[in-house]
Amino acid sequence: MTNAQKFLDFYNDLDKVFAKELNHTDYVAFSSKVRELFNKNSVVRRYVDDLYQLGSLRNAISHQSKGGAAIAEPHFETVELIEKILQEFKNPLKVIPKFLFEVYAVTTESDLIELLDKMKTFDFSQAPVLDESGSVIEMISTNTISRWLFGQMKHEEIILPGVKVAELISFIETPKNYALISRNTTVFEAAEIYVKASKDKKSKLDCLIITHSGKSTEKLMGIVCIEDIAEYLMD
Repeated sequence: MTNAQKFLDFYNDLDKVFAKELNHTDYVAFSSKVRELFNKNSVVRRYVDDLYQLGSLRNAISHQSKGGAAIAEPHFETVELIEKILQEFKNPLKVIPKFLFEVYAVTTESDLIELLDKMKTFDFSQAPVLDESGSVIEMISTNTISRWLFGQMKHEEIILPGVKVAELISFIETPKNYALISRNTTVFEAAEIYVKASKDKKSKLDCLIITHSGKSTEKLMGIVCIEDIAEYLMD
């Protein structure tokens, strides 16, 4: 099978899943499907320029062939790309299970020295702060702890035992600088949340907190930092 034949097979499959997603029963041009899906699907938004180019390539192969031979033969990388888009559209990668892990959380009454010990042992830099009902109310980071330490430099000696997380809250640089997302959020949607928040707030979010349906009252399932999804950010 030639690259052109493989490409057309993947293209036709992609065209069909786009039509199914949009509930189209009559013929609609591929480019029109892409435009319609742009506002609905993060995978399409991520690859929108590629999709238009792939549509043009399909037209060149299908409509301008001579004697049954394709006038254009796609590169292997092009065939891989359209297959990748097809698979990601059909089975988008979600934040769970990709970022599933046991989240260490604290309360305002937790000891700072215990938090520091956990951070060192398990190598993490942020911890959610929960209220008495178990809802997320803030995020404490190593940056917050550093700001608190600098604030204590006026004292001759800093005594960590007995210091509670509550004393660090006022040292958080940007309060509530996180977003809650559901377990069904795709990695592309998560990346878009970071981009939008950066534009709106003029500063990046500290993290995304994953719960079952994105509610602060639910069990924490994972945390996503921008470094974790850098490869999924829009160009």
